[in-house]
Order: sequence, then C-alpha cells, then structure tokens
Amino acid sequence: MELPIVVGAARGWFALFRCSADPMRPMLPPPLEPVVLRGGRGVVSVGVIDYEETSIGPFTEAIIGFAARHRPWFNLPVGSMYLERRASDFGYWTQVLATSSDKVRVLEEETWGYPSFASDVRVVLKRSKMRTVVTENGAEIFQFEMKRPGAGLPIHFPYRTYSRLGDEILRTEVSVDAIGHEKQWFTSAKLTMHRHERVESLRALSIDCTNPIEVRWYDSFRGRMDAAGARFKAK
Repeated sequence: MELPIVVGAARGWFALFRCSADPMRPMLPPPLEPVVLRGGRGVVSVGVIDYEETSIGPFTEAIIGFAARHRPWFNLPVGSMYLERRASDFGYWTQVLATSSDKVRVLEEETWGYPSFASDVRVVLKRSKMRTVVTENGAEIFQFEMKRPGAGLPIHFPYRTYSRLGDEILRTEVSVDAIGHEKQWFTSAKLTMHRHERVESLRALSIDCTNPIEVRWYDSFRGRMDAAGARFKAK
C-alpha cells in the first residue's frame, strides 16, 4: 500500500489527563522519557479519530498514548506542555491503538510498528456530547466521553507520535489543518477502563480519568500520514 495516506475528511476528539510519571518510565523504550508536570505527574492522551474519507477508505481509531520526548536536554515541569507544538522531539508514545479496519491494522504494524488491534470502535454523537465504546470480541475495553468545549475555529498544528519497529524508535509527524476548539479550563471528559488485558497495565499509572488538563474537539481535519520522519536506535 502506497504512502502517504491522504486524509480528506475526518473528525477527532482528544483529552489529556494527569497520571503518575514514575510507573510510566518502564513502559517507554529508551531513549524516550516522559514529559513531567509539577508534582511528578505525567500526561496520558486519549483520542478518537473518525476517518470519514481517506485514500485507503474510511475507518475509526481510538488511541491511548503517553506524552514523551527524545533525550530532552532539559525537562522542567514548568511549561512542559508549552513545548508540545514547539519542540520537534515532543510526541505521544502509542500504547494502545484500536482500529476498526484489519487492513489498516496490518499497514500500521508493518509501516510504523504501532500496537494496533482490530476492534469495534463505536462513536455516538448527541448534540454537544461524544461517547466512544471500544470492544474486542464482544468484551468492552474502554469508554471515552467528552463535551464540546466551544465553537469551532481554524487550527493548524503538528501531531507527532512515537512507535517501535524492530530495534528502532520511529517519530512520525502529521501536519493537521482542522476546524475545532481546544480548552483547558471548565472542561468535561472521562475515561473508563474495564478489566481487560489491553489496558490492564495502565492501572499502575493512577490516571486522573475525570479531570482533564485539556480537551480538544475537532469537527473536521485534514492531513497526510507518511513514513516516519525520524528513527532512533532503541536501547
């Protein structure tokens, strides 16, 4: 399958939650390090993307990742999230990736090494609320819900992910053009994890699942998913 994957029409919903940073460290392959906030807290990103129109067809994905950097020469808690879209080494390590397409699962595993698995990713929109339920073979894995934070505005930003393919760490960047709203205060989002092997290791992080740092609601966005732009040897 040829790259890049062109995303002509999609919708997305994301929320950032605090968690314990220390249990996250062994889940990240060196040389990646967690982004640390005040109080020794890390950042977990939960997102759902409904790809309505792409060059490989429609599909839906749900992602849980960790904010991480590659060998940062400084990693101070003050202003650490300010660097998200300014530091080229800031990205999200992909820990859980559920996709509705088995074809996409194979592509993601072979091209980027993402830990993809085929599942049912069901998105329900009701006015200003979104709720997603992820199931595998009839068993619920996790639920993610949030409320619209405000009216949509044009936004342009880089979205970077980290993954592992063989003995290499890959950093992939997508340049996103979106219509949406991002908000840090007076927001509502919730992550509910069920007893399932796909998310059991995340319980050690003590994620603050009902008190998001920020929510991001995108009514539409476009971009191009290409091969990794940077590769590093895993230690």
